[in-house]
Amino acid sequence: MSNTSDTLPRSAEGAATESPPLRMAKRGRHRPLLIGLSLAVVIGGLGFLMADSAGFEYYKHVDEVLKEPAAWKDKRLQLHGFVVPGSILKRIDRDRQKIEYKFRTENCGSVVEARFAGVVPDTFKDGAEVVLKGTFDGKTFHTQEVMAKCPSKYAQAGEQQSQMITRCARDRKATRVD
Repeated sequence: MSNTSDTLPRSAEGAATESPPLRMAKRGRHRPLLIGLSLAVVIGGLGFLMADSAGFEYYKHVDEVLKEPAAWKDKRLQLHGFVVPGSILKRIDRDRQKIEYKFRTENCGSVVEARFAGVVPDTFKDGAEVVLKGTFDGKTFHTQEVMAKCPSKYAQAGEQQSQMITRCARDRKATRVD
């Protein structure tokens, strides 16, 4: 008996239905279509991701944004800074039933006004380290979310100067000489 009888399917009459080259030709004719379809899906997905910049956010410090305010206008940002003591003002918006906050946040001597409507965390207070998510209009930062860092349990009470030092510490790290 020959080897081809073991590998080829047979019809009811006992003859081989297809030869191996014919079967390979049928499989191969769909390959360019599948490759083209796969490429189209990948290119379309990449195009969608690149066009949808609404999901991207920059993480910047207040002083970085205020160096070039026009460059950051209307871009989604996470803005890092410290609440300026005595700057927190709040009022009730009776139409939307929310509390509106207006405050200033600073870093390395640069100060920007921020506005928020909603519920702030318990740790939001004068001097708190905050990260604000929102957009900058060139003068005011409009935030949709306020995150305030919990004060360290190791910080010593009454060290206002140490807070000022840590605010600009990232600039000093590169130039510090011991």
